[in-house]
Amino acid sequence: MRTLIKRIGNSRGIIIPASILKVLNIKESEPLLIKIVGREIILTKEPEFNPKSLNELFVGYDKRYEEKIVFADDKGLEKW
Repeated sequence: MRTLIKRIGNSRGIIIPASILKVLNIKESEPLLIKIVGREIILTKEPEFNPKSLNELFVGYDKRYEEKIVFADDKGLEKW
């Protein structure tokens, strides 16, 4: 199938035909992952993440910890 790149605001985009969305069961506003392989753009549905346990939640965790986390946007919004 062939499509064209269209202007969408300051960005560019493509239209995915309804027939393809139906076959792949992709709904409007559903997140997609974009991957570049060589000179190809690959779109895939983002896998659902709904962990049922702490073990499932931490699958793939690499045990690195960021000690210096800065929350600059909440200064002055403290609630006492």
